[in-house]
This record gives sequence, structure tokens and C-alpha cells, in this order.
Amino acid sequence: MFEELPYYVVGLISFIVLVFASWCVGEGGEVLGKKYDASIIGGLVIAWLNTAPEAIFFITALESSNPRFAVGAVSGSSVVVCTIALGACLYIGTNARKSRSIVLQPQVKRQCMILGMSLSVTLATAIFGFQMLCGVAGVLFYIGFIINSLQTRIPDGEKEDDVELGMGEEEDEHEEDVPTYKGVLYLVAGGLLIFGFSKPFISSVVEAASSLKVNPVLLAFFLAPIASEMPEILESVSLSRKGSSQNINIAYSNLVGGTITKTTLLTGILSLYGVSRGFVWESPSFSVSLILLVICASATAGIGYFFPKQQSWHALFLVGLFIVTGIIEYTTNSSFEEHTAEHIQMEQVMT
Repeated sequence: MFEELPYYVVGLISFIVLVFASWCVGEGGEVLGKKYDASIIGGLVIAWLNTAPEAIFFITALESSNPRFAVGAVSGSSVVVCTIALGACLYIGTNARKSRSIVLQPQVKRQCMILGMSLSVTLATAIFGFQMLCGVAGVLFYIGFIINSLQTRIPDGEKEDDVELGMGEEEDEHEEDVPTYKGVLYLVAGGLLIFGFSKPFISSVVEAASSLKVNPVLLAFFLAPIASEMPEILESVSLSRKGSSQNINIAYSNLVGGTITKTTLLTGILSLYGVSRGFVWESPSFSVSLILLVICASATAGIGYFFPKQQSWHALFLVGLFIVTGIIEYTTNSSFEEHTAEHIQMEQVMT
């Protein structure tokens, strides 16, 4: 559909469509969030709408024997979600509320705890490399997460909403009840647009970086992951801008649920592909990338689980963490690139 258009036109069109798609997902999440658990709508439904296109990009990289892009898709995108996307959610959401803080629902806090536990799979992969045991453990952990999420319910009387917490906004009390089917239609429309336009947007960013001769490390671990996570960043803004506690819980759950998918399922698939295809574990590049993922995801899980209230300073902390991890990531992988290039040159001279 876009093959004959310049990459910058494709990028602009795709970005505009993704903005609209994110608005649709945000509206659908808001409608369904009033009727169902935030952890189900955000952590499973919306999370998969966002993660599926990225998972396709991830599998494509592995099928084309490019594990570096696959590691970048898992590590870089998770770092972006746990810092930039969540930071936007917390900063915009808290500043849109009179209390300047939010309180996560028990089920969302539980997801944060599960995220922290899931990092054992990622950390083991970072330490031991491609291992069949790590791959199987990642897939099984994710299956357990899905089953646990579907079986766990919060009784209506125990759900904490804005009114009970005394932090509600006046407009929340007078909103009309929107039919469930409209929320479903919003999610379906937004999901289809994300499926259709995520890949052209990512491809346009990659092509732009290549034409501008951007460093391959910057492309693999920063630009491509940020491009792939653009829908989630936009949805975080869309859901949080009104300051509704339920919407912010959905946004937080969406980001946590998507990250759990990467720290377990995608990391597990990475190990399984590495073992079956005989990929070389590029150390310390891959190990550092996954350890930085663990650090950022731990911050997301810790802020959600251990703090009784989430405030705007948490958002600023996450942005600062992104800057620090970005510098470490770029320095480590650039050094690895230079060392690899020198090694190849020496081999060529000797032969």
C-alpha cells in the first residue's frame, strides 16, 4: 500500500493514524474499564493489542537470523515502556487530579508483584545466555500469568474508585453510561489500525535512520524500540489525561502486562530460537541489555507495589532512569561494535 511513497510520507501518515488508533483504544479502555477489572482490560486485552505487532517484528528478526534486533526489541522496548511510557502516564495522570496522586487497585498491584517475579527469567537469561530451560520457564510463566489473571476477580464491593477514596473529579460523577459494545468497537477499530500501521511506521523509522547513516546500535536499541512502543506511549497519554483513577489504573496495568509478556514469553522464545538456531550470545552486549531491562522493570514493579500512592516525582525518576540506562546501553554496545570491527579487520589482515 505504501511501497511507492517516500519513507517520510509513510512515517507521517502512519504516525497520524497511530495517534487516532491510540485515542480509540483509550476510549474503548475507558468504557470497558467502568464495567470490568482494570487489570483484565489493561493487562491482557489492551496489552496484547499493543504487543502483538511488536511480537511479529520480534519473530521476523529471529526468522531472519538477526538476534541483535530481537534483543533490542525486547530490551529497548521494555525500557521505553517502563520509563518513558509509564512516566508519561504518572506525570500527566497525577497532574490532572486535585490530589496530585493516584492509588493503584489491588489487582494492579498484584500484577506489579508478578512483574517483579517474572524478572527471574530475564535475569537468568542475561547470566546464562541461550538456554532451553530459560526458554521453557519463560513460556510457562506467561501461561501461568494468563491463567492467574483470568481466575482472579475483585468483588465489586472491594473495588476502590475515586469517590470512595475522596479523590474523584466532579466530571466523573456525571458521566453517562456508555454501552459495552461501543467500548468493544473502539478497541477493535484501534487494534486493527495498530496492526495495520505499526509495521509501516517502524519501517519508515528504520529506513530514515539508515538513509541518515545513524549508528546501528542507536537504531537497534533505541529508535526501533521507541517506534514500536509509540502506540503504548500515546495510549498512556490518552488514558491519563482526564485524571480518572480507573483510566490511570488501566494504563498502568497495560504497561505492566505488556512488560510481563516481554520478560517471560518473548524472552523465552528468544532463548528457544537461540538454542535451536545456534545463535551466538554476544557478551557483554546482550547481557547488559537484559540487565538494564531488569533494572527498569524492577523500578516499575517497585513503584506500583511498594508505594501506597504514586506521584509525579515517580515519573521524573523514571525519565532520569531512562537517560542513565540509555547512556550505559549506547556506551556498552558501541564499544562492542568497535571491538567486533577491529577483530574482523585483524582476521582479514592475517588471512
